[in-house]
Amino acid sequence: MVNKKNLLILVWFLCLPIGIIAAPLQYLSKSIVPETAFDTAPTIWNNPEDDDDIRLRIGFDFPFNGTTYKRLRVSTNGALTFGRNGDFSYDNEQIPYRDVSIFPYWDDMNPEGGGNIRYGRLDSGGANERFVISWEEVPHYSDNGGSSSYSFQVVLYANGSIRFRYDSTSDADGTLCGGGCTDYANNGATIGVQEDGTHYDQHSYDSAIDQTKDILYYIPPSVQITKSSCVINDPVNITTNPKRIPGATIRYAFEVSNTGASAADNVIVEDDLNSNFDYSTIQYLQIQSGTCNCLGVTSASNNGANGTANGVNPVKLDFGTVAAGSSSTPTVECGYFEVDIK
Repeated sequence: MVNKKNLLILVWFLCLPIGIIAAPLQYLSKSIVPETAFDTAPTIWNNPEDDDDIRLRIGFDFPFNGTTYKRLRVSTNGALTFGRNGDFSYDNEQIPYRDVSIFPYWDDMNPEGGGNIRYGRLDSGGANERFVISWEEVPHYSDNGGSSSYSFQVVLYANGSIRFRYDSTSDADGTLCGGGCTDYANNGATIGVQEDGTHYDQHSYDSAIDQTKDILYYIPPSVQITKSSCVINDPVNITTNPKRIPGATIRYAFEVSNTGASAADNVIVEDDLNSNFDYSTIQYLQIQSGTCNCLGVTSASNNGANGTANGVNPVKLDFGTVAAGSSSTPTVECGYFEVDIK
């Protein structure tokens, strides 16, 4: 019988630098992470007009707010939606604004005044498959002096993550555009994600952002851990139908399953044995890929660097990083150790 009171599970999920998590997102979490290089989107949006939008095929099923989408609409004003209407107001507003929308940089931009908007699918079918939309040196509508320039990018990953990138040399800093902008009503940009009218994250509204960092929204890991045990041998029956009697060797197995779209980092399972066991006999701490097979695994010792050694109680099994999975194809690993009953 498993003593659940003696089982302590320590799991650290997706060890990213801590960001501002301010709104009740239902499916996504957010981190502010070190900046990454812009991707080169392959296709130019030809001749977009002011306040224009375009419907695009993503090329893969993109999960968002519990639904998967094959297409999206992109507005020249720095916003995306999965609905049919991509005509966002030129005057940015606070979130919530419209259901199932993504706002990498919602502001009044005018591609007729210069720059390019590019888009396209990258790493098709690969581990880093993604859809990218880039605004490249697109001016503000009110830029009479011609000195403002907005460069930023949104990346939709096939696993459901969303990344916002900003060029720190451009005016995409969240505030009123630089140079010759004269639109006093438009004080800056709206940045964030809206899953629906209740679940959203307004990262910033008409306020400054750190352009030297990326904003990453991601589906957190979903880790389940199951404990089981079997008797390896006992002093009377040896290995033939052994019993849980004094002197018997028990092998414990801990199956870790990640069904989330993100990896779970620094996964450590801790088990505090009760006084019925001889702690000095703890041995063969190991981690194996695949589902647990208590009687089928061979005795071994390959515990991670942060795990405990032979003879140490509480026992710590270090799984390290458990890769992302899904509900249909979870990533599964198993940790084992052996101990004798007193």
